[in-house]
Amino acid sequence: MSICLKDFGVVCALGDSKASVIAGLLKGSRDGLQLDADLPIAEPQFVGRVPDSVLASLKSSNAKTLTRNDQLGQFAYSQITDTLAPLVAEFGQQRIAVVIGTSTSGIEYGEQALKHKVATGEYPENYHYSMQEMGTTAQFIADLCQAKGPVYSISTACSSSGKALVSAQALLEADLADVVIAGGVDSLAKLTVNGFKALASTASAQTNPFAADRDGINIGEAAALFVVTKELGGIQLLGAGETSDAHHLSAPHPEGEGALRAMQAALAEANLDGTQIDYVNLHGTGTPKNDEMESQAMFNACGSDVLCGSTKGMTGHTLGAAGALEAGICWLLLHEQYNPDKKIPANVSDGERDRTLADINLAGMDTSLQDISESRTEHKKLKTCMSNSFAFGGNNISLVIGKQ
Repeated sequence: MSICLKDFGVVCALGDSKASVIAGLLKGSRDGLQLDADLPIAEPQFVGRVPDSVLASLKSSNAKTLTRNDQLGQFAYSQITDTLAPLVAEFGQQRIAVVIGTSTSGIEYGEQALKHKVATGEYPENYHYSMQEMGTTAQFIADLCQAKGPVYSISTACSSSGKALVSAQALLEADLADVVIAGGVDSLAKLTVNGFKALASTASAQTNPFAADRDGINIGEAAALFVVTKELGGIQLLGAGETSDAHHLSAPHPEGEGALRAMQAALAEANLDGTQIDYVNLHGTGTPKNDEMESQAMFNACGSDVLCGSTKGMTGHTLGAAGALEAGICWLLLHEQYNPDKKIPANVSDGERDRTLADINLAGMDTSLQDISESRTEHKKLKTCMSNSFAFGGNNISLVIGKQ
């Protein structure tokens, strides 16, 4: 069964509202990717940071469990309360579920607490171990709306919040809930910024997905939350495909076999051919291996005409939040209120495209054409999008989202 993605709340390096995110997206803004010297142990890195001023007004009655992850989640949640409130009144708190994808949770506070203990012999007074537990943000969001249905987190690295949407679908299909708050939240931390540096996966400057000189990712942070219901119409999750190819702990399968199977499974569930998709939001990390394998998988699944691109050159790679953030980008592109002219974002990159990659139609890298009604695709209306998220260990997910 397809499910309705009824509303969406978002905060990331591109903006702190649906309107600001879509505006930055279509402008191709890289302003949110800022050089940071505090998180990296070695030389500064570009990261996709949410300005502290955006979150300054958010408070919690329990300061001991308030993390940046929670603050980001609360900010995104504040954008969906008007949609959620009548649904809670209609169905009751017992029928509201929460599923959140994350990979960092509040680990930043664990880092700070350990540093404090080394220096003083004691943990900080405001630190509690639960701040860094993976389930903390899901429970925090559930407490905001007093949800009494299933509440849990998913942590499968970069596919986490894509899988949260599939879990929401499963909860609705099993009649365990009537409404699900589903999405992802991840915040910047030394662990991820320096961990990816140790893997030689971070970019020397701003990331350049699918460019010949690409050399890695920029870590980012975000919160992206959907209100998911059983309703017909509106913007729907039409299909999802999940695979686990287990090729390597941190490297993708070189031919993109698992990625391709995920895309094909999502298309099959949506009852669509790859050439019928109007736009694909690629995982597009800007690392040499990911972009090579994904371009091949994209070519095999959808051919060379379907417009596609990565948006990580504007948001950074938001890890556990990436799946929901980029599904949300597709949601914004499909929404008449936010994208009435049916434009699509360019694959923002400073370099020339890598001509050794499979021949895919990277938006904006060969042409200034931005309006899908003038593109090489068969379709004159922006009706269906696909979003890819591929994680460590070959944990892959593809989502097909469309208007009905």
